[in-house]
Amino acid sequence: MKYLKNEPLRKHTSFRIGGPADYFCTPKNREELAEALKFASVRGLPVAIMGAGTNLLPLDKGWRGLVIRLLGGLDQIKVRGRFVEAGSGVLLPKLLSVLSRKGLGGLEFLAGIPGTLGGALAMNAGAWQKEIGRFVDQVTVMDIKGEISFLKRKELGFKHRASALQKGDLIVIEAKLKLRKSPPKVIKGKIAEFLKQRRDTQPLGIPNAGCVFKNPKDRYAGKLIQDAGCKGLRVGDAQVSLKHANFILNLGEAKAADVIRLMTLVQRRVKVKLEPEIKIMVKSPHAF
Repeated sequence: MKYLKNEPLRKHTSFRIGGPADYFCTPKNREELAEALKFASVRGLPVAIMGAGTNLLPLDKGWRGLVIRLLGGLDQIKVRGRFVEAGSGVLLPKLLSVLSRKGLGGLEFLAGIPGTLGGALAMNAGAWQKEIGRFVDQVTVMDIKGEISFLKRKELGFKHRASALQKGDLIVIEAKLKLRKSPPKVIKGKIAEFLKQRRDTQPLGIPNAGCVFKNPKDRYAGKLIQDAGCKGLRVGDAQVSLKHANFILNLGEAKAADVIRLMTLVQRRVKVKLEPEIKIMVKSPHAF
């Protein structure tokens, strides 16, 4: 497996932000993933796991260690009756396309989310009051020693935009999801509806990392930010979207420091406590 040195992380994030990683690799299967973990272990390198980089903010100084990107590998999909077994590196749009053809519904609300299945599971991704965690039957994980184990849904601690998988000591390599039978035409229709809602309400086409803050209980972060007068607020080339206030845009040359400072300004103006939904890539064993 090839290990890239001083690889710019901005090339691998939807924010188009991020300094270099000392080492960077893309395992094609679980054997190569175990190899990468051993590579880091023998060199004493901190490890960061990333999927599609769509919910991630690397720092301007980059990552002093090894970044393992699961996108581009671990992308198998197998359908057995109402169950689908899919690798953590599968992009959600690809997964939904396969499921719609096979007549398996339930995950249509994920339409328009560009991340990987592994990332979606770690953060319990969702939209329109639905979350992926409720559809999980079992998850296959690998620990930092390369050992594989299996976790049932009740062991994964799914909460709003969070799960036990975010602790960073386990890496998702595959998930088994339990879905429901539905006519392909119905599934495709629902996907089209959700995609339209995203196009109508979200700033597509400008680099961003999706919703920046989690919704507080019974409240919407976007409305709270809008009501606080933060739409259009700007630090450097980082700007709070004029279309959806819970998005921060990279207008061209934004730095991670600009985004973090802008997030702090928003948090100070909003009276309700806002917890970040995007993952800031600090030096820790957390998985991204």
